[in-house]
Amino acid sequence: MILFLLWPAAPKAVQAQVLQPDLYIGVNEERLDFGGVTPEVHDEVAFAPVRVLAEAMHVELVEEEPEIRLSKAGHTLVLRYHENLAVNDKGKSFVMWQFVREGKLLVPVSYLAGYFGYEVTSLPDIPMLRLKNSEATRSDKQFEEEQKAAIEEELEARKPPIYLTFDDGPSKSTLELLDHLKSYRAKATFFMLGNHISTYPDAVKRMVKEGHQPGLHGMTHVNEKFYKSPQSALDEMNQANKRLLQAAEVKTSLIRTPYGSKPLFTGAYRDATAGAGYRLWDWNVDSNDWKYTQDPDKLYEGVLADIRHLKSKHVTPVVLFHDEASTVAVLPRILEALREEGYRFAPLNKEMEPVNFWHDLR
Repeated sequence: MILFLLWPAAPKAVQAQVLQPDLYIGVNEERLDFGGVTPEVHDEVAFAPVRVLAEAMHVELVEEEPEIRLSKAGHTLVLRYHENLAVNDKGKSFVMWQFVREGKLLVPVSYLAGYFGYEVTSLPDIPMLRLKNSEATRSDKQFEEEQKAAIEEELEARKPPIYLTFDDGPSKSTLELLDHLKSYRAKATFFMLGNHISTYPDAVKRMVKEGHQPGLHGMTHVNEKFYKSPQSALDEMNQANKRLLQAAEVKTSLIRTPYGSKPLFTGAYRDATAGAGYRLWDWNVDSNDWKYTQDPDKLYEGVLADIRHLKSKHVTPVVLFHDEASTVAVLPRILEALREEGYRFAPLNKEMEPVNFWHDLR
């Protein structure tokens, strides 16, 4: 009897980052949580912790050292785990391999399921055994589709995050940029200029709808105007936020100042914006995409090298890009490489501790 099928292997870089169980177990409509002790497969036989299995199958379990008694609907099975023996309800004793992991007894899944009236099915596209009886309401195909999507989402969430950020948009390239992000299931953060928000409102609406994080970059991007005073900086962020509200019916508290916050965005400026509820973000990886508009290979190699350097130091990357055509053209190569590195692409949010050059955590 085939007791399980292996899921197709993930890329090596992902496997190194994200551990997944060798086998999942489902009972009717539920995928079981074994509390850190995962099922194991030995010689094509699946084993899982007996207490969780029994509870899911509504089997009564009573432990009286040195044995465990399992009972349901007139059937009883006694596990003499110290001797690797079991006794059925006819009193017949036979060998059953059982073993302990971290204080939990693991037993053969298929035998236990069959003994108490459950059919066992191997799902073809995920490493899962499904135990089902007359109480099951979904077909194996329906159950598999639900569980596959849920498992993929959980594994994705366990990857280390990388935060891609795009300044100076939106632009005529933003819709193509959003297409690339969508194809890689990537979320990003956009620090936008207020006048550009008004010029490309449809791009901003789509950005918000698809789960990206809007941020503010002021209105003018002119040092003499933006940094004229703390109030002028605050006024530009407030004006940009009004444009965002008009375009997409949302506001944001995330800001990035023109050319980065150091040296010009000093304490008085930060006090003004923090007092208004804004959170200041810079970056720890500069793609220099403005410099390499005619050299995509240089852009690609440089940003990957900087990200890998941070990875070796266990630092989460916050990457500065610009919303312009030359960057958008090389973006799929970068996204593909970062996915192979095992990253998930996440947006910044207001609850996070901000990364900025002043180490101002407000």
